[in-house]
Amino acid sequence: MTERRIGPFILGRQIGAGGMGIVYLATHIETGKEVAVKVLPPALSEDEKLLKRFEREIGILKRLKHPNIVKYYGGGTHQGQRWYAMEYIDGGSLHDILKKRKRLTWDQAIQVGRQLTAALEQAHNAGIIHRDLKPGNLFITKKGRIKLGDFGIARDTEATALTAAGKTVGTYAYMAPEQIHGNAPISGKTDLYATGCLLYELLVGETPFVSSNPAEMLMMHLNDYPYNLHEKNVECPLALDQLVERLLQKNQEDRPFDALAVNTELEHILKSGEESVAHILPEALHSAGASASVFVSVDPATGDVTVKKKKKKKDHSQFYEKTWFLLVFLGLLIAVAVWLSLPAGEDALYISAKEAMSTSDPVTHFDARSHYLRPYLQRFPQGKYAGEMQSWLDDVEVSLIEAQLERRVRRPDAGRNRYETTCLKAMRAALDADRNKLESLETFQALIESLPPDDAAQANAAEVEVADGKTTSEDDAAADVISVPRFWKTIAEKNRDSGKQALLSDPDRSKIITARMTTANQLLMDGKTHEAQQIFHLFREIFYGEKELENWLDYAKFRLHGDVVDMPAQLEP
Repeated sequence: MTERRIGPFILGRQIGAGGMGIVYLATHIETGKEVAVKVLPPALSEDEKLLKRFEREIGILKRLKHPNIVKYYGGGTHQGQRWYAMEYIDGGSLHDILKKRKRLTWDQAIQVGRQLTAALEQAHNAGIIHRDLKPGNLFITKKGRIKLGDFGIARDTEATALTAAGKTVGTYAYMAPEQIHGNAPISGKTDLYATGCLLYELLVGETPFVSSNPAEMLMMHLNDYPYNLHEKNVECPLALDQLVERLLQKNQEDRPFDALAVNTELEHILKSGEESVAHILPEALHSAGASASVFVSVDPATGDVTVKKKKKKKDHSQFYEKTWFLLVFLGLLIAVAVWLSLPAGEDALYISAKEAMSTSDPVTHFDARSHYLRPYLQRFPQGKYAGEMQSWLDDVEVSLIEAQLERRVRRPDAGRNRYETTCLKAMRAALDADRNKLESLETFQALIESLPPDDAAQANAAEVEVADGKTTSEDDAAADVISVPRFWKTIAEKNRDSGKQALLSDPDRSKIITARMTTANQLLMDGKTHEAQQIFHLFREIFYGEKELENWLDYAKFRLHGDVVDMPAQLEP
């Protein structure tokens, strides 16, 4: 068989094809190096529009030189055929990994995200928006490096083919709202939305929106909000969940500033997560000669993705000078010190928890929940720090519920129990410009009054958090958390109080109160006495002791008792 040459390359087997040309595995004649060569057939070269796109693709590749972007090696024209050579990636694509693994761990997903955003930073700085990020366009070398490409290695027909894993339609699964309706210019934040979709898929095992109908999927991107990572039972830091949520915002302005900001945040989340589970201080390891450098390794045959420490050069020093000996000795010293100074582990858990909760970092708080707070209360339910540890745990649990509420309130979801149903009703009323602002406050106040007394709530929580002395799974714990009445009381009180302060400072507060009292009076006229009395009662409970509303509080009191009185003429702001 005659060898087919093009430029300085011998063409081998075809590895890709599509509307923008054919891609071959090729070998450089002089060096034997394998590359990918993309060729534009003569028939397509006659299409001026396609030829310009091909030339533009070459121009983009020339400008992008980055370790996480497929390299450009040069191009030319051979017997009327335009071609160019680029780096051949030998480890398959991220799409291949997901087909084998379904999903990655949170730290592995962060490593992928960091390499992707590093590539995007380079591209965006060069004025280039990728616009087609997806697992099939992220290639992986055998050494585990991610390479961003969009140059025909993956078949162009994938853009319209169903993927078996997610039942999604090609790039529609990663398309930002502005790409769909065109009401805003495409920008680097368009790629950030796709990055959010991709990270979501790596962590959950499916894209944020799943449908076999292209039109339905596009409408989901425009109008729906996906379940967050913790609602999908993904074990990851809360900060990663929140970052993915921001990446998936419909409005570009609500997404992170740029790819560099995302990369920096991912690095911080990764470091915070690693530090929270470390048993020896990083400073101590460093002083002993240990290296914290790691890299991601991917096995293309099995799809396994692992984080490995970089190998060190051999040294021929005495055994007592070697790093392993220093680490073992240091570990023994630390173990002895801990054993001598921390009786039965109770003090150790408290000290670690106190250090974590003294920060303002929600990632650290969330990790403290699993590593210190819950273990302490399970092992030492009557311990000397139990009250303080329970208070910290409550704060973390409430923050987690609040984060979930913020997501669910924007979707038509029903609550998972009556507490959440009531809170969602109140929050949606507050967001509705056509509703009286007092309606939201009344709903929160009614929820507060319906909850059991604090002592009963505490007893219920104790049963939830320490059941037969066994440690519950994260999934079971998450389900239990939303059933604790005192958490909902805290959330309702916070929302009621903030809403009350907003109304007190509202220059139209007199009109707002007048309108609500008018509604209550109309209910009385319609024979709906209970509903009317609830409005008067809840108003008095919400604003009890507010001197500037004294006239209205008296009015509500009289009307509650059935007395006929005139409304206050005017309320000074």
